[in-house]
Amino acid sequence: MTNDIQTAEKNFLENPQTLTSGIVRKYLDPQGKASDEELAYFIAQARVQNLNPFTKEIYFIKYGNQPAQIVVALKAFQKKADAHPQFDGMDSGIIYEKDGEIQRSEGAFLPRGAEILGAWAVVYRKDRTHPTKAEVTFSEYDNSKIRKEGKINQYGKENKPNTWDEKPAVMIHKVALVTALRNAFPNELGGLYEADELREPKDVTPQPQESREEILERRLNEAKAQQAKLAEQGKLNETAYTADEAPDPVEEPVQGELLDGELEY
Repeated sequence: MTNDIQTAEKNFLENPQTLTSGIVRKYLDPQGKASDEELAYFIAQARVQNLNPFTKEIYFIKYGNQPAQIVVALKAFQKKADAHPQFDGMDSGIIYEKDGEIQRSEGAFLPRGAEILGAWAVVYRKDRTHPTKAEVTFSEYDNSKIRKEGKINQYGKENKPNTWDEKPAVMIHKVALVTALRNAFPNELGGLYEADELREPKDVTPQPQESREEILERRLNEAKAQQAKLAEQGKLNETAYTADEAPDPVEEPVQGELLDGELEY
């Protein structure tokens, strides 16, 4: 029985059901900023929804003393919908104004010279006579406005283009998709939110010396090395991941900070 449990626990990189507070603390909250309650809630969500933080399906976002946020990637919404026996496809697109007329397009196509106004999505279920429709307004979600005044923003950091600056149509289209999917499948997706639905400022901590790509690669390599080591030792338990055994805290981002502006969609 013990060997079965140990074997299951070694698969934490692939299996959300084996996540523990020690694993989350070590790899997703290395600075120990999160409370036990926040970690417990994140683990419960990951297990119940069967979403894996190591494959970018669910994110644990914690900045300083701000309350932790749990957000889900678009691909996780799509994964849950595709697995539902009543899912019957969906349509989506954006809403824009050009030459004084409000028009709609499929997908995230924005004609040259048009002003983006929002996005729409329709989800079909086999067990419902009417589809679930959603429309969202661009100005209510546009996070590019956070970083528009001068070279330094209100958080003392250099202004840099973010995804809302570079791909506004793609971003608002994504918001419409997750909104419609959540409304169509409240039992499966109710209470889950995608990162770009949140209008709260995200970039509030000092920049790390390493690039985001380097940090992501290093942390995942550490996780894989630890997994291989545990496979050799044949054991894994809570004490192997206590906060006291983690490296000394450094100014390094947790999962949400690391992937700010680079969340998969």
